Formats: sequence, C-alpha cells, structure tokens
Amino acid sequence: MHGSRLHAASICAALLAQWGCADDPQPLSPQEALSSFRIAEGFRIELFASEPHVVDPVEMAFDENGGVYVAELLDNPEDPPKGTVPRSRIKYLEDSDGDGIVDKHTVFADGLLAVEGIAPWKGGLVATAAPDILYLKDTDGDHRSDIRETLYTGFSLAHVETRLSNPRLGLDNWFYLVNHGYPGKVTSPSRPDLPPVNVRSREFRFHPLRELAEASTGDAQFGQSYNQWGHWFITQNTQHIRHTVVPPGYLERNPFYALEDTEQDISDHGRPAATVFPISRPQQWRIERTVARQRRYAETRPGRDEKLEGFFTAASGSTVYLGDTFPDRFAGSVFVGEGNGNLVHCDLLGAKGATYSASRWPEGIDFLASTDNWFRPVNFSNAPDGNLYVLDYYRQYLEHPMFIPDAIKRRLNMDFTAGDTLGRIYRIVPDSRPSRPQETDLGSASSQDLAKYLGHANGWHRRTAHRLLIERQDGAIADRLLKLAGSDGLPEARLHALWVLEGIESLNADLIEALLDDPHPAIRENALRLAETFESGFSDAILHATRDKNPRVAFQATLAAGSLPLSIRSIQALAAVLARFPDDRWFGVAVLSAPADFAFPVLSALVERHAAFFEAPAQARREYVRSASSITGARRVPSEIRSLLAMVRHSRVLAGEEWQLSAAEGLEEGMGLQEGLALPASAAGPAFNELIRHASARVRDAMSRIARFFDLEAEVQAAIPAALGTSKAVRERVAATRILQGGEFSQVVKTLETLLFREAEPELQLEAARVLGSFDDPRAARSLIKTFPRAPASVRDGIAESLIRREGHALALLQAVAEQQIRADEIPAVHRIRLTQHPSEPVRRAAATTLAAADRDRDEVVREYLDVLDLDANSQSGRAVFDRECANCHLSRASRGRIGPDLSGVSNRSKEDLLTSILDPSYAIEDRYRNHLLATKDGRFFDGILVAETAVAVRLRGEANDISILKEDIADLRQSNVSLMPEGLEDAVTRRELADLIAYLQAGV
Repeated sequence: MHGSRLHAASICAALLAQWGCADDPQPLSPQEALSSFRIAEGFRIELFASEPHVVDPVEMAFDENGGVYVAELLDNPEDPPKGTVPRSRIKYLEDSDGDGIVDKHTVFADGLLAVEGIAPWKGGLVATAAPDILYLKDTDGDHRSDIRETLYTGFSLAHVETRLSNPRLGLDNWFYLVNHGYPGKVTSPSRPDLPPVNVRSREFRFHPLRELAEASTGDAQFGQSYNQWGHWFITQNTQHIRHTVVPPGYLERNPFYALEDTEQDISDHGRPAATVFPISRPQQWRIERTVARQRRYAETRPGRDEKLEGFFTAASGSTVYLGDTFPDRFAGSVFVGEGNGNLVHCDLLGAKGATYSASRWPEGIDFLASTDNWFRPVNFSNAPDGNLYVLDYYRQYLEHPMFIPDAIKRRLNMDFTAGDTLGRIYRIVPDSRPSRPQETDLGSASSQDLAKYLGHANGWHRRTAHRLLIERQDGAIADRLLKLAGSDGLPEARLHALWVLEGIESLNADLIEALLDDPHPAIRENALRLAETFESGFSDAILHATRDKNPRVAFQATLAAGSLPLSIRSIQALAAVLARFPDDRWFGVAVLSAPADFAFPVLSALVERHAAFFEAPAQARREYVRSASSITGARRVPSEIRSLLAMVRHSRVLAGEEWQLSAAEGLEEGMGLQEGLALPASAAGPAFNELIRHASARVRDAMSRIARFFDLEAEVQAAIPAALGTSKAVRERVAATRILQGGEFSQVVKTLETLLFREAEPELQLEAARVLGSFDDPRAARSLIKTFPRAPASVRDGIAESLIRREGHALALLQAVAEQQIRADEIPAVHRIRLTQHPSEPVRRAAATTLAAADRDRDEVVREYLDVLDLDANSQSGRAVFDRECANCHLSRASRGRIGPDLSGVSNRSKEDLLTSILDPSYAIEDRYRNHLLATKDGRFFDGILVAETAVAVRLRGEANDISILKEDIADLRQSNVSLMPEGLEDAVTRRELADLIAYLQAGV
C-alpha cells in the first residue's frame, strides 16, 4: 500500500508540475481562434460565422435556396426558472456581401425551450424543443416564423444533454429523431384519435405525409446521420460511433422477442471510449479532479491511474460526410466532435459482416484539434458548397456541473454560463480545391431538373432534391424516376430515385424484380426492403438473397424472409444463413425477429442440418439458442416443448453443458410469461425426467426451475423426501424444494413448513419461503408470518419478499403488523416501500396505517446523520460496505450493474450530496431508473426497472433477475415516485460504515 501511495503521489506531482495551478485562459476572438487550430494535412479551416450572429450553435441547416438556419441552445446547463421565457432560439443567417462570412442575422423563432434540432421541410423547419416537435414557417418573407404548430408532444424533459434532438429525413422518407430512450407517451395534437407512441428505450420516427408515427430503433445521445446507402450511425458520450444495425419495424413481428440493443459499437481503436489526441491544456477543474481522484485511488484502487485526458468523454454530432470536395476516400466517412478535448475526430468506414468497422484518420492524431479549450465542436453540417461545417458551441465549460466536485466548483468560482454570448461556425475546405459558387436555387427548379440533381456529386443536392420531390408529390415525374432507378448510372442517384418513387407511391413490381439482381449490393439491399411492401411475388427472390455473397444484402434478406409465410423453404433458408454467419449475432437477431412460430422449426433445422454451428458455444451462438428456446417456451405449444427437451437430451450437437444450459434457461424465461399455468406431463416428455436426474449439476438446477410449469406428479412425489433428506447436499435439496412449486398445495405444504420452521440452512429456508409464497392459499401466508419474527435477518428478507408478491399475502402481513405479531420496523425498508407503493389500493391503504410509525421523515434522518461527515473515514473499509449493501444493483459501467445507475461519476459529488442520496434515495430519481410496480390479474405483484416492451409483454429488471409478464395478464402497471433503492440504510450500517462508504464513493467506483 505504501508503494501505491508513492506511485499516486508521483503521478499527482507530475500533473501539478506539468500543468500547475494557472487560471484557465480567456476566450479568443474569432480571428485569434483560427490560429489555434491544427488540421490534417491537405485541409484548411475558415471562419463562416461568429458572435453576435451566432451564439451557442448546436444545429445548422441549409434550405433548398441555400438559406442558413442555426439552432442556438442557451438554456444550458439548466432550464430557465418556472414562469420564465426560455432563451433558446433559431436564427436565419445571411452573407450580404458574398465574402463567405455571415454578417447579418434575423431571429427566426425564439422562446423555444432547449431547441436542439432543426431540419427543412415544406418551406419551413421541423424543430425539436422537448417536450415538443414543432413546425415553424415564415410565410411573408421577413425570415421570422409566423406559423408555429406542434406536430407531436409528450417527450421527456430529461437532462439537457439527452433531450429530443437531431431530426433527420431518412432515405426512406421518414423523419428520425433522437430520444436517447427516455420514457414518453407521444401524441399528435392534430390527430387526437391516434394512439400514443411509447418511446421508452426507443427512438422516434414519423412520416410527414402519411400521418404515421412509431417508436424506432437506435439509442443516440446527440448525433445521428445516415450514409449514402441508408445506414444510420449514432453517438453517445463515450461511444463515439455506433451503427444502428436493425431497421425499424422488424422487432414488432415477434412479441416474445425483446431486444434491448439494436446498435453495434464499431470503433476498431478503443471501446467503449476510443483514444483521442488533444493539443489543448486541460482545464483547471479537470486537473484538480484528476489529482484528487488519484490520491483516493492509492487506497481504493492500488495501481490504477486516473487519465487526465486522451479519450472520448463528450462525443457528439456524428455526421456522415456527403460532399464532393474532399478526396474520394472520405465519401461516407463519419466526423464526430469531442467537446471536452477541443477536437474533431474522423473515421473511415469498412464493411464487417452485417455492420461496419470504423478506423481513425489520420493515424496518431485527430483530424482537427485546437489549443483553445473554449473550442467546443458539437455538431456538423454538409453544405451546398460540398464542404463540411463545424458548429462550435464556444463555452468555457461543457461538462455539466453535476460531474464536477462541489469543492472545486466553489474554489474556482465556476460560472457554467460563461460564453453564452459567444459562438462560432467554421468551414473545412480541402487545399486542393478552391472554393466555388454554391448551387442553391433548387427551390425554383422544375421536377424534371430536381430529378437531375438526384445524380449530383454533392450529397446535399441529392438529398434536397429528394425532399422537394416528395414534398411536391408530382406523379408526372414517375417515368423519369423509373428510368433513372433502373439505369446503370450513379448508385446513389438510383437509390434516391427508388425511394422517391416509394414516397410518391409510384413503385412497381417490375422495377423491384429487376433490382433484386442488380450488380450493386446497396441497390439489392434496398430493393429487398421495398419488396416487402408488395403483398406477394418476391418470396423466391428473398429466400435466394439469403445466400447473397454480400453480408449486408444477406442480412436484409434474412430480415425480409421473416415476413414470408412459414414454410419448409423459409425455415431451411433461415437455418442456412445462421450456419453461414454463426458468430455474427446480428444474423441471429434477424432470424429471431421473425414471427414466433419460426423459432422452434428454425432451431430444429439448425440442429438437424448444420452441426458445425454447435462446434463451439461462442457468445452469439449461445445467445441465439437461449432466445429461440425462450420464444418456444413462451408459445407453450406442448409438442414443440417436448421436442426441444428431447433435442437437448439426445441430440449429439447439443450434448455439451453450455448448450443444455442455454436451452434450459431460455425455456424457463419464456414459460415464465404464463406463471401458474401448468402443462401436462406429456409436454415435458421422458427427456425432462432424464435431464433432471442425469445431466450435470448446473443443468439439473436449471431443470428444477422449469418443473413448476408442468403437472409432474411423480417428480413432485420424489422431490418431497429429497428436500427433507439431510444426507443430501444442500444444493440438491434446494433443487428438490424448488420442484415442489409444481405440486398441489395440500400435497407439499407440510414439507415446506418443515423446512421453513426446522431447517437450519438459510438457503433451504429461503427456497421454502419462496415456494410457499407462490401458492395463493391463506395457510401459506400464516406459515410465513409465523416464522418471520424468529428467522435470521436474511431469511426475514426472503419471507417479506414472498409475502408482498401476492395481494392476499401482503394484506395478511399488514394485519399481522396491526395485531403486533410483527413489528413494522422488522420489515426490511425496501419492502415497506413496496407495500406503501403497491398497485393494490387495499394494500396501500393498510400500509399507510400500519407502517407509518416505522417510516421516518427523510429530511430529519439526513440532519441527524450530518455528524458522520466529520468522522475520519477509511475508503478501503467503505469498499466492503459497498460490496455488501450496494454492489448488487450499482456497479461501474464496465461491470454493468443490473438496476442502478452507473456510479463511475459519483466521485465528483460532495459528501453532503452523497449523504442525502444514500439516506433519502427518492430525493432525485433518474427517469431511466424509476421503479415500476406491476400487479397481475391473479393478485401477484412485481416491481423493477422497465427494460423492454413488446406488443404483448413487458420485462422488468429486478435485483436478482428479469421478469417478463404478458400484457393480457396485467391488472395495473404504474411508475413509482419512490426509488427502488431502499430507505433505511442507516439501520443496516453503523455511522462509521456510512462515513467509510461515502469516502469510497468519493474515491471513484
């Protein structure tokens, strides 16, 4: 430990020696800022606009006539006080003397709350200002909007960095918007008859002409863009480039398949945070925070070095370059800003299976970097001149205040609005190509001329012409577009023509049939997507395309094949494509997204015809087997389940333990959707009996968890003596006890009570309590309540857990408290919370009366424990407290805590703030981690974080496992206003332990 402290001290000394304690530099003038840049060889950077014409720019759009609009985010880092007019706005910019620099502006629209995205549409703009998507338009030519219409509303007012943003009109004629997965029920004020769109864990898209709106795939934070082939790329803070692999719509086909992630991190130079190469001096707050963390790591993380800089922490604005002035290798490249590092990163993309691989350019440095740490590149724009424009937010601080320690904020007197009168936009130009006049008269072009622009070398022209053609809905242009789409010309032009035809409803089957055999893979891929819009005629071509040599085409064909009728040919095609790409998880996703009745036949065909798939239990292959088994279990077709178990037991290719576990775990997950509905023993078949007796210990455990779904009289009878047999290993007795849940209550109650009352092994008592509580019988509740007062603390927690899971049992528990059989404060705090928030109104009423005395005012508790902050604390001892009380839910990002927010940034928070969060966890709850309370129609109760939802089921993530429930079985589902983190931690830890825990959290999880 002494050596670790010396190591930490040397690092801290080196940091202070290198950077010192100087004040942060002051902002530079626009001309001074130009001299601060280092740009990749062959390029130069020019000023396009600066204050006062632009302030805090976050989004820029060129209309069809070259008019420039900029969204200015001034409501940052916090929303204005309630009742105060928002400061954010949109400006119209002008270069009146033609020198390439903006010299005039007009406020197009103001009073917009945190406007973060704009896109041209029908002579106006679609703008995002959560909770709304707005349409703004100037009708009298003064560049000030006089139409302000709310298109959709209901989006979350989350943290300003994660709000609704980045509207983009896709190649497929839908507008796509970033929502970062925050919850919301989105409605259209103009169409109140339309059902709300649930965007929890999803993005959002709407069709501007067909009054369609739906949840979309992806999970961007700020930044999304699609390339010339229609593939989307997104950005999150530390994950600078991700590919949204699964297009919208496909995941809705299988209600039993809930996929949480539809994106792939494609960086080949660091995950989750890639390396960057800043040339600016780190800000003083970052130096001091790094030094403080390093000192703490000497005790809590020996050998760990805190990086001051050099990796993505504020990636934003991912934008595909579509211009025609950069060298050819940049076509389809992606630019991303790293605001904290004062630099711009460039990735060149290469194909990799169903997705891509992103490689930095140039090697060893970043495309653009500045010595000015006020330079905050947050977004980019492709322009009519073929160059790339960089939006510089130009603020002193980009980091949100919550991520900087209070002591540092106070000492440095940090003003997080510093720079809110400044802003810059730059133009990146290759040295090899001089600037040229912009072609910006598309608004007055005829439809025939717009068709020509679809083949323009600059993507801005192609996309603008595309948009105008679908806005006009000019059917007279259809013949011209049909000819262009079917030609051998520029593939990008042909794709635009193809999708414009879809947008004006002029596609025909003959064209699609021809394009399915096109030499260019992107044409084939998009033709496959459009083939699905025809009712019939393309089945043979789609199945044939699953064998396409290009993986992206084969992937799209696999998705399309799932929309075909179930047949021997479609089953065999899907099994064959899985065998071709066994370790590319996205092909498994594509197959599993097919309707649920595909799942078992395809898995069976894979086992019978493609043994090589099972040669190695790699992650992607196991994931597929588990999910296919889960869907099979959810369908509850006895013949399929019996056949699946027989395959698991007897198939040579599934003989390995890992394969058997994957199938068993998936089967349990799927059958658990209809808890309490037992299938006849014939559905399990003899294979079940053989597995539960003769498989490995892990597989036997898994099978014992499945037993409750079958009417297995013989197995239950055999399990009774096995559970009571003291000569057997505890693990075997627990498994036997688990099987008793499948019996009749009268048949198993005596055994369960014996285990609960007399057994000394806590594991057995806990399992007995869980099984006993699963029966809807008053005697079960009485037995659990009887043993509660004298049970060990860990067992009491399990008993309380079992009691609150059924309405009748919960009422019995509260009655026992009222009659003083159980003290209210003996019930663990987390379960008291669940009772007071229970979906059952009778339970809530009883809890409000009986538990009131046990619940303490949290403000009072915090005040009582303030003296803890003055104790000498040991952060290393705090780690043990964290592991005991917190780690099951809260882990670092790398460790993926199940149900609590990532705590890797809490070291920035003050001791007072941490004390409040620990003792009053409901003081502030992040929307993504709000507890959900679910009651079923048969009186059961569940709670957890809502992590996935399909048309027929929801999935809640609890502390120990995930629970999936059919919507038809749900009586009530509500969001709690109380944290899932329990109150009352002060009862479980000493004052000294609480001080140590706070010290550990400040040292960095």
